[in-house]
Amino acid sequence: MLQVRVMSVKDYVFAVDLANTMGWAMELADFRFNQFLEPEGCFVLFNGSVPVGVATCISFGNVGWFGNLVVKPEYRGCGGGRLLLDYAVRYLWSRGVKSVGLYTYPCFRDFYGKVGFKVDMDLVVMQCSQLQSCDFGSFGFESCFDFSLLASFDRRFFGADRSRLLRGILQGEGNLCYVSMDGDNVVGYVLAKIYDGVVEVGPLVCSVDRSEVVFGLLKAVLGRLVGRSVLLYLHQNQFCLEEFLLGVGFRKSFFLSRMFLGESKVQAGVCLAESLERG
Repeated sequence: MLQVRVMSVKDYVFAVDLANTMGWAMELADFRFNQFLEPEGCFVLFNGSVPVGVATCISFGNVGWFGNLVVKPEYRGCGGGRLLLDYAVRYLWSRGVKSVGLYTYPCFRDFYGKVGFKVDMDLVVMQCSQLQSCDFGSFGFESCFDFSLLASFDRRFFGADRSRLLRGILQGEGNLCYVSMDGDNVVGYVLAKIYDGVVEVGPLVCSVDRSEVVFGLLKAVLGRLVGRSVLLYLHQNQFCLEEFLLGVGFRKSFFLSRMFLGESKVQAGVCLAESLERG
């Protein structure tokens, strides 16, 4: 009989191994970080005592995010994926969430659509296996800043309070952050998470009328990542950014759709997603 339980530390290895059958290049640190942010928001699907699926979610006040849904191939089509999704959504509702977002492959739109999720926008996952040195320029951004200003700025665009997430990334050893200030006002920022095998760049959030800041922030962080494998999640219609990234060695890896159950709160200005599992 299929049942869902909250993930424990002993489930991490199974979760990583299963997730990476999808080519997601996840590490133990990913699930550890997710559960640090949302202790009751990581789930394992069991058939009796045998683990056969995983899923994660996180709440940001009125907005929640669902991610990492994967079930062993031999158990697909048995209702396990729907059971994990329903369990996670009920959990998020209990946390006061009003709308739930997720990223999915286009082929799974119908699966989520049957539950009530609607496509909001598309994005392209871009990857560079080894970033080459090139003239990224020199940019002056704030290394010391008021975190409350950054969190407030992010909330204007994401539509919910991601303070826990942003602070957790900033506290991660080796992670990067660049903030652009205009006087006492934040006009843009970018973060990068440094893992053993790959660097995830994102989120990158900037006022829509400050394209020069977007490029400055992106070039500043990429200039620190020469020689590394870099992954980022570019929102649709960012054609100039896409052209720039292709020009410095990135390739389009695959495409995804963003879907929401309930109203999307995300505003224009979010150029790069934080991650696929946390928005």
